[in-house]
Amino acid sequence: MFQYRDATLSDFHRIASFPRNRDELFYMYPKGNYPLTAEQLTAAATERKSLTVVTDSNEVVGYSNLYDVNAGVDCWIGNVIVCSESRGTGAASYLIQAMLNRAAVEHQAKTVNLVCHNTNTRALLFYHKLGFTPFDLRIIESYDQGKIAGVGMRKAVEGQVSL
Repeated sequence: MFQYRDATLSDFHRIASFPRNRDELFYMYPKGNYPLTAEQLTAAATERKSLTVVTDSNEVVGYSNLYDVNAGVDCWIGNVIVCSESRGTGAASYLIQAMLNRAAVEHQAKTVNLVCHNTNTRALLFYHKLGFTPFDLRIIESYDQGKIAGVGMRKAVEGQVSL
């Protein structure tokens, strides 16, 4: 059974092990250097809000946070990752629902946004299934593919989201 809680600095060593390769790190944290370290996550966390881990039987299996929080208006979900062993189990859906809930309840956000890279088809389909719709396209410099598209997606939220 999944639960979520605030991430702590001690969680970052486990979370840093989640990206299995440079592509996964790029999708999670484009500014990060592979292999990801707890120190990189700690530095990034200073600019983020609602640092969140999902646990399964008290084991951290997912992580995300919010950034560019405009209280009462909108915010962005970032650094989304689930460990490889928990992919396909519902952990990612639970994590995104937790982030939507935190955005609505803690920051009174009406809209939640995210960026998904066009080369990450699985994630694009996943966010679409959760009700996110495209609204923007950004050109992003990939570490190895040159320029790719970052698809801005959004979802309206009102009050608390059921988990």
